Amino acid sequence: MHRLALKTVGVVCVALISVTLLVHGAFAQSPSGEIKIQINQALGTQSDKYVAGKDTVIRVLLANAVTPKAGTDQVVVKRGSDTIVTLDPVAADSTKVVDFVCPNRAACGDWKAGDYTFAATVGGATATATAKFQDRRPLKILAVAVKANYGPGDVRVPDERWKKQGEFMKQVYPIAPEDYKWVLGQNLDASDDKFNLKTDDGMKELWIALANLQPQECAANPKAPVCYDLIVGFVKDRQGKDSNVQGYTYGAPANIITESDEDAPATVAHEVAHVFKAGDEYDQMGGAFNCAVNNPPPTFVGRDWNNRENTTFRCEKSVALPFPVGTASLVKAETDYPYEVGGRGALPDMASFMGSGIPQDKNWTTAELWSWLFDQMAPNATVAALHKAAPSDSIKYVAAFGMVTKEGKVTIEPWYSFTDTVAVKDPGGKYAIQAVDAMSNTLASMSFEPQFIVNSNPPKIVTDAPFELAVPFPDKTAAFRVVKGTDVLKVVPVYPNSPQVKILTPKANEKLDGKYTITWEAKHKDGATMYYSVEYSDNGEDWVALATEITDTKWEDDFTTIPGSDKTVGRIKVTATDGINATEAVSDLFNVPLKAPEVFIEDPVDNATFKVGEEVALSGAAYDLQDDWLYQDDQLAWSSDVQGDLGGGETLNIATLKPGTHVITLKATNSFKLASTAKVTIMIK
Repeated sequence: MHRLALKTVGVVCVALISVTLLVHGAFAQSPSGEIKIQINQALGTQSDKYVAGKDTVIRVLLANAVTPKAGTDQVVVKRGSDTIVTLDPVAADSTKVVDFVCPNRAACGDWKAGDYTFAATVGGATATATAKFQDRRPLKILAVAVKANYGPGDVRVPDERWKKQGEFMKQVYPIAPEDYKWVLGQNLDASDDKFNLKTDDGMKELWIALANLQPQECAANPKAPVCYDLIVGFVKDRQGKDSNVQGYTYGAPANIITESDEDAPATVAHEVAHVFKAGDEYDQMGGAFNCAVNNPPPTFVGRDWNNRENTTFRCEKSVALPFPVGTASLVKAETDYPYEVGGRGALPDMASFMGSGIPQDKNWTTAELWSWLFDQMAPNATVAALHKAAPSDSIKYVAAFGMVTKEGKVTIEPWYSFTDTVAVKDPGGKYAIQAVDAMSNTLASMSFEPQFIVNSNPPKIVTDAPFELAVPFPDKTAAFRVVKGTDVLKVVPVYPNSPQVKILTPKANEKLDGKYTITWEAKHKDGATMYYSVEYSDNGEDWVALATEITDTKWEDDFTTIPGSDKTVGRIKVTATDGINATEAVSDLFNVPLKAPEVFIEDPVDNATFKVGEEVALSGAAYDLQDDWLYQDDQLAWSSDVQGDLGGGETLNIATLKPGTHVITLKATNSFKLASTAKVTIMIK
């Protein structure tokens, strides 16, 4: 299933190679000087943690400057005993650092997982380095544009920038392009007054609406393939009474980010890192420091990640230095070797993206962040920590979601019952939800600990906090109780019967294109109020939310934004809940027409000018509703109206463009042979 408007943002993807010796940190002696090999995917200090499938630069560091010569100076890349490619150096004047670049990813064997050997010959000196490239698990982010309310009569809609604000993550995270799923969801209409982003209540309501886009079964198994690591809602401008809130979250799984902020891409990376327990790195702003993961400078003051009430916490053993602008840890050029592969190349001193107030072009990752995220993104690395071994029989749960105040007042959203084969481990906490029978005997219980601090920028204390957890739902459960210790805060009764629901439209074999109204009917023997969610699938296994918690028995959607197929495989699922008991109905199969890809050219910008012989970096991306992001060479074709075909792939480096005006075209073709293009005009002088 290709999630609705699934878009993994394409980032410049070129493989550069930098050379490190078998004896790390040493130089090999030769008559012409010393030589060192550095392998770099974002930093020269990556703790030998290299990601399979990720573009890589190989750099040769020399004691004495040389002028690189193609055919003489080279790097031979082997995976195992197989020679993958022999690379010539990037043309440069006299330099102590020689870069070796793959013209595209395929030329370097897609950097598949394995043990690599790099043999470099530069300026008469030779050296050899080895590295293990390892697969990491996919990273899945749902990005949603929000039609947001900023007060009576003031409704604002983001422009198109949000679609590309996940690109920075693709550069600085240990993730292969094909495993990075930047999912562009349908726009969320939050124009109602209850979502007023000038108020605390409105901000909370928007977070709830975004959190509801996470599939219900993720309450029990957040690492299931259908689940998102984070749901990001993009709003046009800053929020809060004083319009000073850059972004915020009440916790997993949703976050709100301001699209118009210049550093929004770094904010996205920052908030996703919080999912993996990375702490803030800014001073005197109430940020939470997690010294066991990433250290801000020792002089920085914030909250303790593990005890948010401690507001004077420091990472006293840290050796990090402060960046001179804004507030963040320094990524030092001469020791950390920050490098933007396929883009700007070697970078100057940079700042950690876990800081604040840093211009976007100065944000980068640190060795600590890279190492931690690499380990956290190992295949299935965190599943065992969250769950016990799966039993053979399914377990019935209720997905419980609501808010609790410090005074103990509980409000709830509609809950949904479901079954899963995963046995959920109790996370612990002072609060709990108990399933009780008619005699008030506890049949099952699940604990939780609410967090009364909104992780906003700037952070703030709130009076109510959300909870979301899967609670076992045994037979004979008559009610659920929310408790704190022995105090019962709320009782949620369970109706004897479950809803009945039947889908009326779409009918079997209908063709759905453009706006279409989905309809259904529902009944409840106990007369309970019912709430509905509507989902779409093109395979019957993976579902994307179209609407949640509505009370009407119809929903209009625009099927021009829905993945299509050349077969009749579409289906709608409507789930009805009475607040606890939930019942699903699935439609007959229908057809949604195929869609052509959407194409973006990142570089060069329109009307850019280059010198004759200068290397022009072409980078672009294409998203296809049916095929996800297109990144293979045979899917993306570059051409010039002057010189014809130039090559294929997300990134291409061309130094042979003739003088004159060129219209550069990127053509994307999906697996169904549907194509579309994007164009820019450049001048070669």
